[in-house]
Amino acid sequence: MAHHKVVSRHRWQLSQRHELKKWSGQRALGEALSHIHESYVPYMLKYTSHLGDDAQILEIGSGPACISKLIEKGEKTFLDPLLDDFRRAYPGKLPEGRYLTCMAENVPCEDASFDCIVCINVLGYVMNPELVLNEMERLLKPDGVIIIGMTVFSGLEARLHYFISRCLPSLGPEGRPYCYSYIGIRRSLERHFDIHVDVGIKLKGGLLSGLDRRGRLFVCSHKGVRPPLAE
Repeated sequence: MAHHKVVSRHRWQLSQRHELKKWSGQRALGEALSHIHESYVPYMLKYTSHLGDDAQILEIGSGPACISKLIEKGEKTFLDPLLDDFRRAYPGKLPEGRYLTCMAENVPCEDASFDCIVCINVLGYVMNPELVLNEMERLLKPDGVIIIGMTVFSGLEARLHYFISRCLPSLGPEGRPYCYSYIGIRRSLERHFDIHVDVGIKLKGGLLSGLDRRGRLFVCSHKGVRPPLAE
């Protein structure tokens, strides 16, 4: 993925409009929360159980779901370029915390600010995934932990998406700018972090059931650091 050309701002904005449409209505939020509870939350809670009460937690691409609110410990910072839109669409529904309405490629926080960074189904929707990974690396404390959830695609579908998105940028699976294969996301993460946990996550059925798409959850740290994760 590092060798892929970064998508244009226009292509990224198309995907953001698709995201707003996808999240419209209370039903969309309820369905998303139900899936998140079933798939990601048990792992997220397990691998953040070592955090202290004063932990600083950043959720990148929080959307209106803000799943890091379910981590009972710590202070939460929610980051999403569409946060202002989500707060208008769901008045009073988003949890308490600090809100950053900005792109994940340039986060207005100091180096080593966070004990934990949560990033669920986001890297395929940003404008420049490598810059986002650079920011995570910069923002994570020396002994911090990163939890990344991804939908991974077959190598064939990932390559087809890459070429189609260059010729017809308004197209692409689910409006996303990037599709990662499993090998592709592993290589991208390993350029920046050590991967300590790599587990499969159940995806929703429907159209996905006929495609070779899988959910993965990765728990990472700075290179050479072993955080005290639950076994």
